[in-house]
Amino acid sequence: MRRGSVSTWEPWARRNSANMAQYATSRQEFMTSEPGIEYQRGGGFFLSHRKIAIFITVIFLSLVAVGFVGAYVGATPRKKVFDATALIAGDAGSEPADAAKYKLSNSIFPSHYFIDLLPIIDDNGITWVRGRVVINFHYNDTSNLSKIILNAKGMNVTNIKMTSGFIKNHTRQQRDVQNTTAQFLNETTIKEEMPRTIEIKNNEIDNEHGILTIDLASEINSGLYTLDINYETHVDNRTLLIANFSDESADRWLMASQLKPINARRLFPVFDDVKLKAKFILSVNHSADTTVLSNSPLKSRTITPTGLAVDVFEETPPISPHNLAFIQGQLMPLGKIMTNDTKNLTINFWGQWSENLDPSYLKDSIILVINYFEELFKVNLTMNKLDVVSVPFSINSANPGLITIREPFFNVTKVSPGVTRYETLRTLIRLIGQQWLGGLVNSQNWTDVWILESSLIDIQHEIIQKIDPSFNHSTFLLDVQLEAFEADGYSVSQSLDTKVNPTYLDAFHPDELYDRGACLLRMMHGALRHNETTTGYRKFVSSWIYDNADVSSFLEAMTDNSTALPDGTTPIEAINSWIGGHGYPLLTIDRNYDEQTATVRQSRFTFDNLTNDHKKPWYLPLTWIKNNNDTSSPSFMWIKPSDDQTLINEMGDNNTWLIFNINSIGYYRINYDKYNWQLIANALIENPTIFPSSVKASLIDDVLSLAFVGKTTYLTAFSIINYLQNESQPEPWSALMGHAIKLNLVLSDTAAYPSYQQFMRKLSSNLFNEFGLQIDAGKRMTLIAHQLGSAFESTEYVDWVKKNSVDLKNSYGWKKRYVVPSYLRESLLCTLAKLEDELGWQWWKDKLGNITKRDNDRNSFLSSLACFQVSWMLQAVLNEIVEGSFFENDESLVILKEFNKHPAASEVAFKYVQTNWPKILTRFEKSYPILRAFIGTLGSGFTTEKDLIDFQNFRESNYDSLKPVGYITAFVEAKGNSWVSFLNNSFVDFDKTIRKIVEIVN
Repeated sequence: MRRGSVSTWEPWARRNSANMAQYATSRQEFMTSEPGIEYQRGGGFFLSHRKIAIFITVIFLSLVAVGFVGAYVGATPRKKVFDATALIAGDAGSEPADAAKYKLSNSIFPSHYFIDLLPIIDDNGITWVRGRVVINFHYNDTSNLSKIILNAKGMNVTNIKMTSGFIKNHTRQQRDVQNTTAQFLNETTIKEEMPRTIEIKNNEIDNEHGILTIDLASEINSGLYTLDINYETHVDNRTLLIANFSDESADRWLMASQLKPINARRLFPVFDDVKLKAKFILSVNHSADTTVLSNSPLKSRTITPTGLAVDVFEETPPISPHNLAFIQGQLMPLGKIMTNDTKNLTINFWGQWSENLDPSYLKDSIILVINYFEELFKVNLTMNKLDVVSVPFSINSANPGLITIREPFFNVTKVSPGVTRYETLRTLIRLIGQQWLGGLVNSQNWTDVWILESSLIDIQHEIIQKIDPSFNHSTFLLDVQLEAFEADGYSVSQSLDTKVNPTYLDAFHPDELYDRGACLLRMMHGALRHNETTTGYRKFVSSWIYDNADVSSFLEAMTDNSTALPDGTTPIEAINSWIGGHGYPLLTIDRNYDEQTATVRQSRFTFDNLTNDHKKPWYLPLTWIKNNNDTSSPSFMWIKPSDDQTLINEMGDNNTWLIFNINSIGYYRINYDKYNWQLIANALIENPTIFPSSVKASLIDDVLSLAFVGKTTYLTAFSIINYLQNESQPEPWSALMGHAIKLNLVLSDTAAYPSYQQFMRKLSSNLFNEFGLQIDAGKRMTLIAHQLGSAFESTEYVDWVKKNSVDLKNSYGWKKRYVVPSYLRESLLCTLAKLEDELGWQWWKDKLGNITKRDNDRNSFLSSLACFQVSWMLQAVLNEIVEGSFFENDESLVILKEFNKHPAASEVAFKYVQTNWPKILTRFEKSYPILRAFIGTLGSGFTTEKDLIDFQNFRESNYDSLKPVGYITAFVEAKGNSWVSFLNNSFVDFDKTIRKIVEIVN
């Protein structure tokens, strides 16, 4: 049976809580079951001394027995009861309570790093690195210093020297290098002015916390000093990403550093703090047939007698340690762009040898993007060169002067599908923006980094349409706000000032926080007007060049010269009411049609009731329009937290509809009274274009969310989405799709599921017929039509898949894959996995074995593995991840993130992860992203209240081992709580409504 398929659904397959084991709340081990005893008095009563003695003895023994029983009961360990939200405090991504214990030496400020690296290559893979780092630093304190604490992790320090005074010149003597196993013989010569050697008593590395402690034989006072450290270190993909493309004809590989957020300490000893900016001079020893690129231009290259090349790069401007970068491999130039203005900027494009790459779209767009940022910030790029390199890795990366971008985005042309060009441009804008925000200007710490990342998201969607006018949609709502509303709609969501532990930033959940921050910035811009926003970014960047800003300084720049709120509250105070809290409000609008007024009340919106946290009210910028109003100039007012309710006059009679939160600027949901919802539904049916697409998307997202939690009826919700048969814009359809897939999971084991699938199949079939075959243009509507067609297996879409997958099924490779554009292949492969159970797990493994890791379609094949409908195949995939070696960690992440999107996969994962958690923990003990992904697969497995109880028992039994992934564990429980609440409270309404609609349609 395929869970989640209407054609195979049977009532007997549904879980029935009546047949499940029941649990008693009292202890059973001391209870007895006795038959009835009947006693009949017969005659008088005689008491002897013997009976008295026996009676007293019995009483004594009974008291002793009771004492033993009491002691036993008291000594029996009681099961601890844990609060799910308490797990969040133990999350590896949160700052530990003893964080201060591992801080660097106070009052030490590095100014220069001279770094010399020799990567030792074994079979085209990096085994270890021999290195040397010379650090100039200034100790500035009135007290003397007896030890120096800096960062180093997983390395062997072979020698440390320390002298007073700064390096004035840095020269190199030739190394005696033989092939790649050379000895690090001769040393760099350091010329100093009046050096004084400082004796070192001892040094020790704490690998768990990445701390190198250097104990000095005598204390030092304020002054200038130099540390000279030789070391060896083993590296892995946390520090150096490596791809091997070797074949019979040649050895080819690519290596790229990945030092964010705090992996520099794995490559060289360093004061690894984002605030401690310094200038870097890097030299790399490498084989002469490879090219090395770094942040700054190449200064010199020398060739040793053994044929080894030594590249020395120019000194960088002051940068944070994690921004140092280099890339090495068989690279070839793919053209350059040189500006003719005073900037003298050279942009170089690079790719691997033997690859046919055409970065024409990047070349056309990059100058436009750079010019926009320079005009926005009024600050030019600080380096006169920028290298843009195509890489096969799963991530893009930006460092000052050096950008790596995934090959699918690099190799895009003007005629590529629109969806592909959009993703490329969005990626490029973010990478270029990081030259300023995150490169030139940094945050004080990794908790405050959201001010940079959220600003980039905000600016990203502001620029896109200006660079390429063909992207004329509300891209912020499509790609940011809808997802933020879902992720932030649970009681366990976190605030923007949650302390972040950078050691485990990859285990944290920063993307959700950055999206939330971007939504708040967009709301702030809408309230303060755009011109002030532009001025704010300009002032912020110009004030903090080569420096580190905090949230307060950011907000001061962004709100400078802004008008205070009506009650005298400053804009900073208003936005701080959001930063320190979590979640978002629901505004309930009740209209008095006779008096033509509306009353506005605010409360916190949540999908679940896992906690009783009721956030204090927010400051809210409120916008609205009514019949015949212009959406470009809505009415505006502030809602104050102190107002229990706000009365607004002149809101129209019962023939006038009202719409609040115009263009979705506000980060809140709106609920109207039943009659106003009906007025809106009627207006949409009469004229689907009466509202902007962003307004229609918000209406759909709000009404379906409200119906899910029982704050409005599903009859109201379906009356709003009824107009979609005449909708041609992607924003409303994207809003619907998120809720449709969610309901597909929640309803999969209910009696309403066949009716729901019937409704969605008809809706998605109509959409596919209209937009699904407009493939070459690559519009967002075509992508949505295919995604919905795949999710609900509509007849027309399934026929298209069968036609376009014949070559894949019958050939060794997939020769005709390019008939289907890359942006549609993931949906096609997922549908094929659903339909072709008989192909078997081995067939998919063979296909993956024939697709190289640099092939653009590999991730699409990996994602499709979660689309199987047969339990044993899904279990085979999970077993391969946990016990096999076929998938690398980044590939496992791709697969696991898809498991909670499909009913059959989520059901299998829900049982598998809970049963096999010890195995998972053993295999991936320190791979927090993988552990987090495994727990995340449980989020869509709640179909009964017993599922929630099972998960809570799992959580309590594995409480300590779940602490490193505490937030996602609490989030999954909150999600399960919301789904069970829906089944208990809103399901009857949904079932009744969907059956009635299907009956009318038929």
